[in-house]
Amino acid sequence: MVIENKFIEENINRLLIKEFLRKEISGAGFGGMDIQRTPMGTRITMIVERPGLVIGRGGANISRLTEEIKERFGVDNPQIEIQEAGSNAALNAQIMAEKLAEALVRGWHFRRAGHSTVRRIMDAGAKGCQVILSGKLTGARHRTEKFTEGHVKYCGETARETMDEGYAVAKKKAGIIGVRVRIMRPDAKLPDEIKITAVPKEKSTAEKPEKKQKKVEEKPEVKEPTVEKTPAKVTDIKGVGSSTAKELEKKGITSLEDLQDLSVDDLAEIKGIGKKTAKEIKEQLKKLAKEEA
Repeated sequence: MVIENKFIEENINRLLIKEFLRKEISGAGFGGMDIQRTPMGTRITMIVERPGLVIGRGGANISRLTEEIKERFGVDNPQIEIQEAGSNAALNAQIMAEKLAEALVRGWHFRRAGHSTVRRIMDAGAKGCQVILSGKLTGARHRTEKFTEGHVKYCGETARETMDEGYAVAKKKAGIIGVRVRIMRPDAKLPDEIKITAVPKEKSTAEKPEKKQKKVEEKPEVKEPTVEKTPAKVTDIKGVGSSTAKELEKKGITSLEDLQDLSVDDLAEIKGIGKKTAKEIKEQLKKLAKEEA
């Protein structure tokens, strides 16, 4: 198989997984998804507004989703992690698009729903936002309405870096209404934003008479001997013995960087490492990372 075709198939598979999860947890406020491959399997991180609906009673719903993703899309050992949007839900474009679509389905007037969504996003601290509604809003003819406030960028690299987009669909009796929400993040830095710092004024030499400078013999600089640090090994971590190191090598983990990518649950599943030891190993890795920084 050509390597380009492999990348295309993987991206298509990711898009299908995203659409599947969006439909399955439509009432929980889907805010995005991220897929990462780890030595222990595939980690799927979802941002939702109401994580309780996704997990289900006793974790039944999330277990069902894991099995269906494994069977339908052929994902190797999928592990779903849930992140709560929390106070940043109003700054998540996908969540706000889903909420606006739900409001339209419940019967809200499109102008009232659009203005209230823009007001809520701007009150959360966004630099700018735009809501676009397109479809059969009032009659039989298709029309488009835009609600804009603050700074909004439409094209170029600036738009790709500073604008977040979300899309949802509202199904009504008259027809389908497309909902698109674009938000400029509060920490977005625009190209025309320049910070000028004050420079201290230099004292003029003309005011004071020049003093005779004494000649100072320059001493040769003595370079301090540099001590090369030997890179830390996996066996240097407390709790990882030779037998455990062999088990890690079987999993393809030979360096501290590979060990840092594993979560506490992944470490606990390895033979010879328990839940308590896994937490201690993660704390040691954090201390090593701080010392290197």
